[in-house]
Amino acid sequence: MPFGILIYRFDEKAGMKIVARYPDDITVDDKATMQIYTAHAFEGEKGFLAISIADLNIASYFTGMESNYYIGLLLSIDEDAEDYEDVLTDSVRTIISNLEYRRYLTMLPDIYKKIITYPKMTREQQVALTFLDSTKKMILDRLIEDGSATKSELYSWLKEKLAKEDIDIDAILHSMIKMGLIVESTLKELPSPLVFLVGDIFATRVPPLEIVSGAKAGKYPGYISDEYLSDVRTFFENYSPTPEDQEVILRVLTDMDAASVIQKLEQNPLKKEELDQLRNEIENLDGILKWLWDEKIINVLRGKTGQEVYLLRSDIAVKIVFPEYLINLILESYINGTKSNSVLIEHLNVLKETFYNVYG
Repeated sequence: MPFGILIYRFDEKAGMKIVARYPDDITVDDKATMQIYTAHAFEGEKGFLAISIADLNIASYFTGMESNYYIGLLLSIDEDAEDYEDVLTDSVRTIISNLEYRRYLTMLPDIYKKIITYPKMTREQQVALTFLDSTKKMILDRLIEDGSATKSELYSWLKEKLAKEDIDIDAILHSMIKMGLIVESTLKELPSPLVFLVGDIFATRVPPLEIVSGAKAGKYPGYISDEYLSDVRTFFENYSPTPEDQEVILRVLTDMDAASVIQKLEQNPLKKEELDQLRNEIENLDGILKWLWDEKIINVLRGKTGQEVYLLRSDIAVKIVFPEYLINLILESYINGTKSNSVLIEHLNVLKETFYNVYG
């Protein structure tokens, strides 16, 4: 597990200077600091590096010569720095976009918490986190509409949309490639690589099947089962997915404490005293339960003795799906002549390859 994060800035006169750290008491000696600087200088470009120094591993990111920030995540020697590449790269964008008035300082504890929990996340949670990333969501929406774009087109478009002078498009796209959302390909007639959409993210509420099945099978007391089944049925009869609700359930799923409560309730309804056993793991259990109640993810019923029973009203499903709709989009582009035949054929090829490799 990481034990700290450092933010350096290089100054021609002062050299590498620590401008922020979390926790406040972490230190790194001058030798390690210079090795971070030297490693990135040797690479000669911005980006992520995994650096090993004596009994220390560092996941490090250099923002480039223009801003000259170095963000180092300190790891124990037995940890793999590359496990943190995607989440550190995403976090750097948050830090850089909040440099003015040093706003990032108040955000650092939450950024650090997000980083250290990332490797513990399930695949479903990591996909959800990708969808919550505003820049990646913009790229995904653009490719859902267009199917493909050159890397240079995406870079120029993002710079205009985000009003930022510098965007690490390679790091962003690399993360989306690893997630199985896009593929990069090169065509001789184009000066810039093409980015093709090969996966979409599906996120919605679903009935908690195991609990519903248990209630139907009479696994729980009749008065609880009847009221619970009626509640779930009514909820989903009136449920209509919206972008706002999608964001709510994604934020719930990527909160490790909320996800832990949901995981428990996916297995069985729990009495209040049974849930209270989670207080050693979840500091703000009451706050988490209120949040899940407010967002209609859990329900609380009372037994005949007035005892509170917590049940899952709606579960959350997030997964990457094959974008079948792109076949019609490619056909439209062919009929309208909006993209060259070579681009459309290449897109069909990468879709075919993705389908057989992932879904076949």
